[in-house]
Amino acid sequence: METLSMWEATSTQRLHRTSLDQDVSTDVVIIGAGYTGLSTAYHLQKQGIQTVVLEQSYVGSGASGRNGGEVLTGYHGSMKHWMEKKGEQAAKEMFQLSLDAINLVEQIIREQNIQCDFKRNGDFYAAYKEADLDAMKAEQEVLHKHFDHTVEIVERNELRNELATSFYVGGRVDPKSAHFHPFNYAVGLAKAVEGHGGTIFERTEALAIKRSKQQVVIKTEKGTVTAKELVIATNGYAGPLHKTIQRSVVPVESIMIATEPLPEKLVEKLIVHDRAVADSKNLLYYFRRTADNRLAFGGSGRSSSKRDQKRLFENLHKGMLTVFPQLYDRKIAFEWGGKVAFTTEKLPYIGQLDDGTYYAFGYAGHGAAMSSMLGKQLAEAIYSHTPVSIPLAKRQLQTIPFHQHYQKGISLMKFYYKHQDRR
Repeated sequence: METLSMWEATSTQRLHRTSLDQDVSTDVVIIGAGYTGLSTAYHLQKQGIQTVVLEQSYVGSGASGRNGGEVLTGYHGSMKHWMEKKGEQAAKEMFQLSLDAINLVEQIIREQNIQCDFKRNGDFYAAYKEADLDAMKAEQEVLHKHFDHTVEIVERNELRNELATSFYVGGRVDPKSAHFHPFNYAVGLAKAVEGHGGTIFERTEALAIKRSKQQVVIKTEKGTVTAKELVIATNGYAGPLHKTIQRSVVPVESIMIATEPLPEKLVEKLIVHDRAVADSKNLLYYFRRTADNRLAFGGSGRSSSKRDQKRLFENLHKGMLTVFPQLYDRKIAFEWGGKVAFTTEKLPYIGQLDDGTYYAFGYAGHGAAMSSMLGKQLAEAIYSHTPVSIPLAKRQLQTIPFHQHYQKGISLMKFYYKHQDRR
């Protein structure tokens, strides 16, 4: 389901890089040229540590160039939930890390002059049901009391100040969130890696890992990379290269559509303050304005037949018209999909395995900023020779039981969520 994304189609910044066709040596070899891998390489190169990034497709071809470009605070689930599960101190550190992640992205964009339409206008979390709005009010109190973080509740009668729709019953605004052009950020980050001396090979699939006490060798079709350290940053696109990592993450298909460019007055009415928007449904919608005045609108998908894909995109279009019926006569210009990665905890995992492999993955739809931050954390662990010590660190990965049947489990879960979303 990976048709050309609107982000890639509207980018003029992509470079075509060569494939690996010889044997090379480096300090650190990184598998995956998405935000995580590129950020790891960028921060290592800034320390004078040489990196080689291997990408089986091209920079930004996975989730990093196909997501909604919503750069959000927090994680999947409320901070009230994570405070109850992890404890107050760990939850505070986690939340601050999410704020620091957005600051980091903003800093990289500014320092490297990455042209990716970054705007820090906040996000709007739209309440689908009255019970959802009540939960947002409870979360507002928790964030204020325990995290010193202020969000604003928008009641039903104030909704038009945010969205031109009657589909929702209110919501909340977090002013710290942002949005950007995700593909252009990936391309810009890759150029920053190369500007600091790093090397990126595209269309170069890592086929096998061979380890000894002092080094690791990655075999590809036409060459090898010998390095001191290995980072695997494939997220929802993990293949059989490393079975433990592959079986510790579940990829879930998400799909998006984008309209033709809309009249500026119309798009300004749809999302009044140009915020990133997501709603509180289990099978959520997420949407936003783009710099060229389109509406980009996303929702749940799955890997399936072309016939079923067509139906899924048609249903997503119907969902968009349910939220914004005023777009009924506007054309859909792009349809595409990508993979969101989940761990069993629905939190990102980061760390180093017993075999020496470093990893970070499982952003659960909140990776636009956190992936850059975890890349930086991996780099710091490598050049300082110390373990990752943030609350997201995992000392051991537990593989997911019956992982080979995850598609059936996802289908059952989505059927259940669809029932839960009825009102």
